Amino acid sequence: MFSRPFTYLTSSPNDRRSNLKPKSSPLEEHFVTINLDDKEESLEEPAPSPNNGPTEAWVKHSSSTRVDSDTFLTNYLRSHYPNHSLVVTDDWQINLLNVEGLLWKPLSNVELQSHVQFIPPRRRNLPGMVARSIQFGGFNVEWKDEKFIVYIASWPVGWGMVTQHFVLKEGKDEQASIALIMASGYSNGAIGDSVLVFNNGMWDNDYDLWEEVQKSDWKDVILSPEFKQEIQSDVKNFFGGEAIYHELAVPWKRGVIFLGPPGNGKTISIKALMKSTEHPALYVKSFRSWMGEEQSMRAVFGRARREAPCLLILEDLDALINDENRSFFLNEIDGLENNDGLFILGTTNHFERLDPGLSDRPSRFDRKYEFSVPNRDERVQYVQYWQRKLKGNKDISFPDSLVEKVADLTSGFSFAYLKEGFVSTLVSLAGSHNDAQFEKILLKQIAELRKQIGNTTVVV
Repeated sequence: MFSRPFTYLTSSPNDRRSNLKPKSSPLEEHFVTINLDDKEESLEEPAPSPNNGPTEAWVKHSSSTRVDSDTFLTNYLRSHYPNHSLVVTDDWQINLLNVEGLLWKPLSNVELQSHVQFIPPRRRNLPGMVARSIQFGGFNVEWKDEKFIVYIASWPVGWGMVTQHFVLKEGKDEQASIALIMASGYSNGAIGDSVLVFNNGMWDNDYDLWEEVQKSDWKDVILSPEFKQEIQSDVKNFFGGEAIYHELAVPWKRGVIFLGPPGNGKTISIKALMKSTEHPALYVKSFRSWMGEEQSMRAVFGRARREAPCLLILEDLDALINDENRSFFLNEIDGLENNDGLFILGTTNHFERLDPGLSDRPSRFDRKYEFSVPNRDERVQYVQYWQRKLKGNKDISFPDSLVEKVADLTSGFSFAYLKEGFVSTLVSLAGSHNDAQFEKILLKQIAELRKQIGNTTVVV
């Protein structure tokens, strides 16, 4: 009896096998690698059927003209397990053999049919791995002192694949089988140490993004202290103010927009917010998908309502919302459905492109925070930030006079351009330990960046 399942990958409605990409998160969610060291335990197994057996019947069926594989296998199992209840699920998100605390063992009278797929490594210096998708298999299963027989079968339907789990339990009571399916759905949908990312019509647990978020800190966000405090208080007061909202008889929802030219702190501020709140963060990359933008919006807001209270991040609103989907989007954020607990944070580099129904209408996006090009004081703070970072490098001389000089020469620079000045300077210095070069190269890089901006007269 194994405590983790034989590797298997379920099929999504749009058949993700045809476009398999390396996950940015641990692979337990969709496929699990067999562990040959797992402990095997004894488990009573029902005697094999006197008939030809499920494998031969399935192969015969799969080799014939098929009408409905679901009906065939359901009827077959009912006839061969007359004293068992049968619960069938075609939910592609279900991963029964990976439920916490579950033990399994292949049925001896069922020949396992599976496909092997190579999963490329996340990094070039890693080995990658092999996943095995089950086409047909049967298993004895133990979970919470209950015994089950589980069959897993996959077959093509239209342009995609479907994977179904058939859960058999001795007796007519289906409650234990339903509980097992619910446990699988719950564990598969758990966010854990990840950020839920919606893209191509699918939710994925992005563990890498979560790790990046954990590196963020408000002290690394170079904005005025009052501005940072205002943003933090807005989010904190919302999540802590449910009772006040209800007492005032107003919906407990909030919408804000971070606006301004790129490279001025919107993204790093979002990461710092995500880290500082204890509530789940849901991040939307695009509404475009195989099921259409409106259904994607429905999926996004449906999941957000289930996870509420949560932070729903819609980056680049001007690209996400267009003439075709705007009406549906507005209905989702300000329609009849209950959006209690949703803090919706939208960003845009082009606020002027937003429809007035988004940018001006109260109760949709209540507050706008403008991330402008940094003024001189903020540029001084940012240069001092790099001065502190390089303080331990004895080969680099970074006097206070250079701080003032850089701040004066970079009027009109975004934080992204300021960062590029320092990064490109350090890259140029790599392998060279002549501290006299640092100031010279930094000022040269600033001059080059000034040419890219094409503005030598802006004073901020």
